[in-house]
Amino acid sequence: MTIGIIDTGVDYTHQRLKMCTINGITLFKDSQGNIITKNKDFSDHKGHGTGIASIINSHLKSCSIYVIKLDSHNSFISEDLLTEAIFQMIESNVNIINISMGINSEIIPERMQKAVNTCHEKGIPIFAANYYDATKQCFPANFSTTFSIGTGYIKEKQKFKVLNNDFDIIAKGGFQRVAVPDHSFAFSVGTSLATAHITGIVCNAYTRNEWKTIPDLKKWLKDNSDESIFSLTKHDTAVTRNLLSIREYIKEDIKALDSLLKPSEKIKKTALFPFDEKEIQSIIENREHADYEVSLIIDTPRNIINKEKNTGEIPLKKKLEEDDFSLFDTLITGYFNDLKDEVNTLFGLNLIRECLRRNKNFILWDHSVKDIIKTLIKNENIDYTGEIFLTHIDNRIKKKIYANISSSFETTIPSICVIGTNSRQGKFTTQLQVKKILERNNYRVSFISTEPQGAVLGADSVFPFGHKSSVNIDAEEWYHVINALKNYSKQKKNPDVLITGIQSGIIPKYPVYASKLPEKLIYTNAFYPDALICTISPDDTLDFIEKTTSAVKSYNFCEVLFYCLTPWVIKHEKGITLKVKLSPEEYEERLHFFTEKLNRPVIDIKDEKNSDLIIRQIQNYFKK
Repeated sequence: MTIGIIDTGVDYTHQRLKMCTINGITLFKDSQGNIITKNKDFSDHKGHGTGIASIINSHLKSCSIYVIKLDSHNSFISEDLLTEAIFQMIESNVNIINISMGINSEIIPERMQKAVNTCHEKGIPIFAANYYDATKQCFPANFSTTFSIGTGYIKEKQKFKVLNNDFDIIAKGGFQRVAVPDHSFAFSVGTSLATAHITGIVCNAYTRNEWKTIPDLKKWLKDNSDESIFSLTKHDTAVTRNLLSIREYIKEDIKALDSLLKPSEKIKKTALFPFDEKEIQSIIENREHADYEVSLIIDTPRNIINKEKNTGEIPLKKKLEEDDFSLFDTLITGYFNDLKDEVNTLFGLNLIRECLRRNKNFILWDHSVKDIIKTLIKNENIDYTGEIFLTHIDNRIKKKIYANISSSFETTIPSICVIGTNSRQGKFTTQLQVKKILERNNYRVSFISTEPQGAVLGADSVFPFGHKSSVNIDAEEWYHVINALKNYSKQKKNPDVLITGIQSGIIPKYPVYASKLPEKLIYTNAFYPDALICTISPDDTLDFIEKTTSAVKSYNFCEVLFYCLTPWVIKHEKGITLKVKLSPEEYEERLHFFTEKLNRPVIDIKDEKNSDLIIRQIQNYFKK
């Protein structure tokens, strides 16, 4: 029989392997993501694979081994690299596969699952090391058709224990001496070694004709299981493979996600409430990007912000008559529960009640507002048949995303992230403006918004982690969810460029509550942009601007395309926050100063004269 080993390579000259016939290849992943095959090259410079081969051979007098060495430009063994090795093992006609490694992931790697299932169908058993912490998932060990190997307290290397479902096994992974390159030996420990031992044990049984098929192997393993063995690492507890569904592998289905990530296609005409809210103002200012007609603005009885009101010629009402309800089918409702005035709050409550009675749809970005709607429906026995869309990401949505779109493979779409040194700098406006300019030049653009109003302003999806965040998933899941959203955009539009942006600043200008610090960096790291656009304020120091961009660039291989300078300065006087606009002369002076000092274009994003510069900067950067 031929034993397949996927590992760091094997030193075939080692004295422990002198009775073995060993051949193999290297699969190398370069910096562009290409997987290159190096024939007849499987030397081991790390030592792990040599130890695994020596353990397997210790159970046999001689054996034939086929090695696939995994390597990459950054020494990281990625999911796609391991998956490709499994597929190539199938083509190499091996009888059994040893994988003393794995990918620790909460996500099912669907292409790897397809490779594992193909092995099972062809009768090739895979023995794969489980994660040392048995409570965490590890692939391919946690696939239902893979033999998952943990470690136990075992004195004799020929002993093992089969656990609850015939596919989970404990073998000898304790402290032991193994071969390493250059004819040396070293001591090691772990599930990797346990996996090699069970591979050697079943290979020895195979040579004695004690099993030939996987069903025969499972029976043989159960018959020879030593029930006295126990584990010190919880590998003898019930193993939860935690698969998301019974499907063999994920089938891309973006239609199943459309209604989950975007408001209903039934929506045609919308009303906005409350008018003074920043997010509602953003919709009014950028309504050319809106997916729906904005036919009415609803103001509160008492003004929240004393300023001139710009409605963009959209009708504005403080009190609705019966005919006004016919102007819209959907009420876009912001943080009305934060109005801080009882008259205004009661007005909003009654507005929602009247919309419910008329079966108006709702687009929301505040969980508390959705709770109020549910309470009104229940307490007042309203026979409501409209639709409610809340911009949010929670574990239920996460699971549906994982079930319908790939979250594991990286997209290759050129991507831009808008960051900033502070809040109120027009980051969201910058994203929309760049999107408009690119589309005007015949580029297909996808947009993932972190602002909740992005749901109605052309975003493919929304990840609203800023003010009153409605992202309710663990931070370690952000990468997978955002990657799935990127793949959703790719499947939906096949875009030329993908745009996103953060809220507020990357790093704090002044001391803040510490737990809030990493949020923006977690997002930018998860999105992993190719390029940045940075918004800055007139009173920013050069040092602070540099620290802001460096914070992102230190985790991502990216550069700043250009800077956008807001004309507004935020001042804090006697507990009051004031927004003061520079004069045209002052603004021009700051533009020139920052352009000279930052060695990048610094522009007014709202000035259409800068459109050619924006296109040129983007095109030149992505030509590299």
